[in-house]
Amino acid sequence: MLIVGWIIAGELQPQGYDPVHETISVLSGLGAAHSWIMTAALYCVALGYLTTAVGLHGVHRSARMIIAFGGVAGLGVAYFPQPANGSTFDHMLFAVAGAGLLTLWPFVMAYWRPTLPLLGRAGSDRSPWERLVSRNGLVVAGLVIALSVLAMYVAAQMGMYLGLAERICTALQALLPLLVAVGLRRIATHAETERAGVPTL
Repeated sequence: MLIVGWIIAGELQPQGYDPVHETISVLSGLGAAHSWIMTAALYCVALGYLTTAVGLHGVHRSARMIIAFGGVAGLGVAYFPQPANGSTFDHMLFAVAGAGLLTLWPFVMAYWRPTLPLLGRAGSDRSPWERLVSRNGLVVAGLVIALSVLAMYVAAQMGMYLGLAERICTALQALLPLLVAVGLRRIATHAETERAGVPTL
């Protein structure tokens, strides 16, 4: 939803909008053409985070709460649009809070997950999904997201490539919960299949 939103909204902007240098918030801002498209996408993504927090069973409650607060921050980003020029305190507060929370949650989740090596040995029965949702996998994913947040901050300070850096960062933050949810579901399905195949005494 996020990526589709910024692609469609960007295509409908008048000439002069540069997605490499200008942020997603410009697309949902008060001066944007068809700002409702990006605003609707932001609302959908925020609701997706809240839904993930409710339905992501197998994850410690503290990590689920962080995702939920990240979703609330996303609602704030959508509700307080960026003005035609500059930004507002409300918009920036929710944007920074959301970025921070969605960077923090994989590390909090990792604390409660089992430790598995990232690279398996030949003949190992550990699937890539199990490695992803293990402590090591989540720490690596969190570090990648943290580096993308740092790159976004540097881009903002330099005034260059901010749009590109923001798109990479937000895409990674939105992708990880999806991968974790799929991974946990695959693991649970595999475990149920194994239990069903074991004869009971």
